[in-house]
Amino acid sequence: MPRTRECDYCGDDIEPGTGTLLVLNDGSTVDYCSSKCEKNADLGREPRDVEWTESGQAAGGQTVESEEPAESEPEETEEADESEAAPDLEEAEEATEDEADAAEADDEAEEADADEGDAEDEDEEEAEA
Repeated sequence: MPRTRECDYCGDDIEPGTGTLLVLNDGSTVDYCSSKCEKNADLGREPRDVEWTESGQAAGGQTVESEEPAESEPEETEEADESEAAPDLEEAEEATEDEADAAEADDEAEEADADEGDAEDEDEEEAEA
């Protein structure tokens, strides 16, 4: 009668006719239910460090996660540096817009002065005649 085995990596039951049986040189056997378990074992990952295994769930998930926030902190500072650069860019854009507005105002004032000067010249010519 076929027997149900247990995966040596994740702890799941292995149905007869499925899974992989690895026989080591010393004669010991290792049962894997899937290629996922086999590949993770080949990579040297401990089952207690992976949250989808029974021992990982008992240990409370990945212990590697506690190290990851320390690595992500420098990324946040880089983002903060980029956000500090953005106000400078906005200030520069506002300054160029202000300069453009000031130049337009000067041009309009010169045109208005020129129009008033033409009107005064016409008034003087009419007064002479």
